[in-house]
Amino acid sequence: MVFEIKHSEIQVKLVARLMFIFLGIILALHVSQYAIYLVAGLVLYAISQKRVEFTFFALMLLVSLAIMNPVFFTKGFSFYLVTRVSLLVLAIMMTAKAGFLRSAWFLSPFVWLYAYMGYIMVASLAGWAPVISELKAVLFLIFMLALTQSVSAVVLSGFDNRAVRAAMLVVSCFYILGSVLSIPFPSIGRSMVLMQAEGWGQSLISSEMNGLFNGVTWHSQALGPTVATLNAFVLSDYLCNFKNRSRLYWLLLLSVPVLVYMTSSRTALFAYLISVFASVFFFMRERQVSAAKKSKVLMNLIFFALAAVLILAMRPGGFASVEGFLRKTQETGQIDRSDSLTESIMKSRMGLVEQGMANFRASPMIGNGFQVSEEMKEYSFSESGMILTAPIEKGVLPVMVLEEGGIFGAILMIAFVIAVYEKYSRLRFTCFLSTFTVYLGLNSGEAAFFSTSGGGGILWMICFCGLLMDVHRHRRLLSDKQTQQVTASFRRCV
Repeated sequence: MVFEIKHSEIQVKLVARLMFIFLGIILALHVSQYAIYLVAGLVLYAISQKRVEFTFFALMLLVSLAIMNPVFFTKGFSFYLVTRVSLLVLAIMMTAKAGFLRSAWFLSPFVWLYAYMGYIMVASLAGWAPVISELKAVLFLIFMLALTQSVSAVVLSGFDNRAVRAAMLVVSCFYILGSVLSIPFPSIGRSMVLMQAEGWGQSLISSEMNGLFNGVTWHSQALGPTVATLNAFVLSDYLCNFKNRSRLYWLLLLSVPVLVYMTSSRTALFAYLISVFASVFFFMRERQVSAAKKSKVLMNLIFFALAAVLILAMRPGGFASVEGFLRKTQETGQIDRSDSLTESIMKSRMGLVEQGMANFRASPMIGNGFQVSEEMKEYSFSESGMILTAPIEKGVLPVMVLEEGGIFGAILMIAFVIAVYEKYSRLRFTCFLSTFTVYLGLNSGEAAFFSTSGGGGILWMICFCGLLMDVHRHRRLLSDKQTQQVTASFRRCV
């Protein structure tokens, strides 16, 4: 029988084993960059196993390594080559297991995203830098195919959701608790600032070390969005699946706001607030949860919000420190109020927005394809890693979609977003909707929607892990006929 495991369980031994593998791979890569070929071997080994959720863990491992702190290991051409080839192999094998390009029924909204990608690849041929555009599109399609087909194969096989939760807890503990543990070690937690200063031939003083904390990731703008999205997953999973308190979940949830503050990332702060309110909002719409629990969760949210306001009000300079954070002046301690707070927040993005709208007006119907700007015509492929990563992104998502795909592309993207919220709201997929809402919010501040070689990859992964948890939790919503059909389909393919 599919979905027989109790969904509120955590396998401590499995978490420990997966963490051991995770840390062992990092250590091996630190010793030798050629250890990445061992990762490829691990991926192939996971694909060959009957338990498809371990293949999903291998996919999580690949995207987790992509944003990791360069202090741990060097990412050279071999790294990008092996990870991309591994994703391609994984996509092919999972497609074969899931039924050759046929995804599970609950992934139907992503047909609109594939339609958008097909359109954008055609539109990019007439753009400024077609080669970069097509590379970005192909890399994104390979990643999404690997992700969606892995999810399909996992669900169709009748998965043990404890393995998926264990893998997500490993990733959560590494990036959240690992970043907290790196706070006393600036060579790790602030490696981004230190390397920048070294490149500029400057020395840092303690006052310059207040913000831009990058933890165990390569950049503060990678840490902030990652932990904010993880917060949505951890909080929604905890609310929906656990009746009793879990110390690990509480430790993760209490650590996230500390890390968000230390990154000095306003985008991460807004994403964190969205993660809390989105998780509670979608949780309140759950049908299988008692009214008493919903009331308790709502009261706790109100209590913590009031407590945060009171702490800021009672602490000397509390609101000033928040304003300094929003204006990005907390390092200097001097607040320039010549611009309003709204103008100060928007100022850093207005240049990109104005440029994007100017490019949109130049080609309003079909757009310009997957390029950053017209200057991309002069871009060189002298850096070999560019061919395998094409990490080009820009601006904010709404303007980016208009600029790249024009009105036709925007219609397809809007249809995708509407289809996602319409279907998954009807199915009460709280974990996915919470994480995906955070991801959309992040892309409205700094677009990474199609950049899977950067932070976008792990954020997509978190969303789909939430989707798996929702599928398992709402297993009774599947009719017996649907369950029999998908199970029989999977058995025929393997």
